[in-house]
Formats: sequence, structure tokens, C-alpha cells
Amino acid sequence: MTMAAPNAPRVEPLNPLLYSLLEHKFGEVRIANEGMPAQVQSFQDPLNPKRRVKRGTWGEYYRISCPFCNDCDYKLWVNHTYGVDIDSNTGRRTDTHLARCYKNACLDKPGKLEQFEDMVFGAHKRMLPKMVIRATTYEGGPKATDPAGTIVPLTELPDYHPAIEYLAGRGFDIKELTENFGIGVCTEPSNVRYNLMRGRIYIPIYFNKQLAGWQGRVVGNAYGSKYYNAPGTSKSQLLYNNDTAVKQPVVVVVEGVPSVWRLGAAGVCIFGKTMSAWQQMTITTTWASKPVFIMLDHDAQAELENTVHMLVQRGVNVVPVFLPDARDPADYSRPELFEILSSAAAAVDVQANLSFLQ
Repeated sequence: MTMAAPNAPRVEPLNPLLYSLLEHKFGEVRIANEGMPAQVQSFQDPLNPKRRVKRGTWGEYYRISCPFCNDCDYKLWVNHTYGVDIDSNTGRRTDTHLARCYKNACLDKPGKLEQFEDMVFGAHKRMLPKMVIRATTYEGGPKATDPAGTIVPLTELPDYHPAIEYLAGRGFDIKELTENFGIGVCTEPSNVRYNLMRGRIYIPIYFNKQLAGWQGRVVGNAYGSKYYNAPGTSKSQLLYNNDTAVKQPVVVVVEGVPSVWRLGAAGVCIFGKTMSAWQQMTITTTWASKPVFIMLDHDAQAELENTVHMLVQRGVNVVPVFLPDARDPADYSRPELFEILSSAAAAVDVQANLSFLQ
């Protein structure tokens, strides 16, 4: 079992027993959406009146390295409500579908959900009592953070700099990235904790004119994690490019930062495929009277449909966008995105000003 460092911050998971079981069986456990309780509603399935489906935001997740594949990046996510109780009819734990391997979808394979359940709870899963979810007062919202260090703006770097060659090679406008998004390269981290930022592309994240986080992207396609996030940053409580997008006639929600760069002023990203409760509420209140386009990557159709459903329930004027091929939004040109978004708006009879793409 991986031992915590002596000075590691105290961990207070919402489901202490599940967290300890995962830590005991699989080693280090990382928490996503820390402290956020599940906010889920049950709806009748319109295609099957005898079945009910749950929609909402599932809150806190525990991330482990998947035992079924060569994952070292904590790509298996286990929700804090996973296995909370026992199903008297089947003898198995409840809600065991709330675990997913985001590397190779290992748990989608026949028998793997049951095998993982047995790994977590062992032979005594029937005897284990109902697990208690810790009560919490969740106070979401971005917190201020310190800068990463000395940042050199892209426009001050020579054309032969690796960061310039990489970004220009992907078709991004260096001047626009610098002036509109504050992108640069970190040459000297301000703190030893930030040493991984040295030489990375610096991506500041502002919310209400406050530096609320930042990311560092490796130049090119290096092995391992592409992004390094400011320690303590909760991406589920941020919307990248929010301060610029609020001034636009529409908003386009995408997964990642490069897709926002491609879209320009009206793009925001949620840093992944799923939208947190805080992000849902922020989008609902900020763009209440404006069209909200949801354009996730091509491999996130289920997540797109779930997000659209949740926002419609909140009364948002949603425009779902289904990409025509396997490219991500960042890989299209702006004229192509204009046509894609125009067609999506026409399909649901929504009038939208897309001049920011022209």
C-alpha cells in the first residue's frame, strides 16, 4: 500500500470506508470534485416506462490506476456512492456501474464490473453494512491562486522556439494566443513545487478578473501527462475563458483549452467530458437568455446527451452539436466550425449570432 507523505494534507473523503478499501487494495487514491456531494434526480425513461434513469452530477470521485490495463495515470474513476448498500435481490452492492476506466473502458467488458466489485469488497461484500456518506457543507467556487513564475509571452519568443513551432504548426495565431488568452512559456517557476512548469506552455485561468488557476502544457506530444495543473486547483469549479465569453451573444462549451483557442471569444471549456454541478449552475445563470452550444469531442456522445438533458431541465436554451467526423473541435478551422454551429442551431430552430467566428 502506498503510504502518505508525512506532511501530506489531511484527506476527508465523503465515503471514508470506500476510500480506505480502495487505498488498501490499489494503493494511492486521488480525489476529484473533492467535497462535492452527488446531486442526482430520477426520471422515467421515455423509451421504457417501466424503467427509471438517474441524471445529474455525481460529485466526488476516487481515482485509482486501473488493475485491468497498464494504467499509471489514475484513469479508473469510482464514484463516492459506488456500492453504498447491498441489493437484497442480487446480493451484490448497489450502483456498481458508477466506476469507469477512462483509458481502455475496461469495465465495459463482460464480467469486469462484477470482477472489480469483488476486488473492492472481497468475499464479505454481503456482510458489509451500508456505507455512510459524510455530511458536508459544500462551498464551491474558484479560489485565488499564485502565478506559476516568470512567464515570457509567446510574442517575445523567437520563431524557432519549440513552443512557437508547435502552436503555429497546429494553426494557432501566436498574437491572438498572447493578447487574448495570455499564453506564454514559464522560464523560471516561482516555487519548487512548480518545477514541472519549467519550459511548459503557460495557460492562465481567470474567473471574475481573478487568477483562479493555471495549466502547463508540455511542448509537443511527450510521454505521460500533457498537462500540469496548479496545485490545489479544482477544475470542476472553473470555466476557462469565462470572463471573455460572458460578453458574447452565445457561448460554446467544449472539453479542452485548445478547442477554446480555435473558437475564440465565445468558447469556454469544462476541462473534461462531464459538467460539474458548479459549472451547470454557472452556465445556467450566466447565459440564461443566450444560446448555449454543447460541443464535446467525438468520443463523448453519451456525455453530450446527458449534459444537454441536465441543462434542458434547468431551462437553458441548449444547442447540441454533433461533430461530423472523429476530429476534436480544435482540429477544425473557424470557417468549418461556423458551418457546424450554424447547422446545429438551425436543427433546433435557434437564432444565434456566430460573428465571433468570422
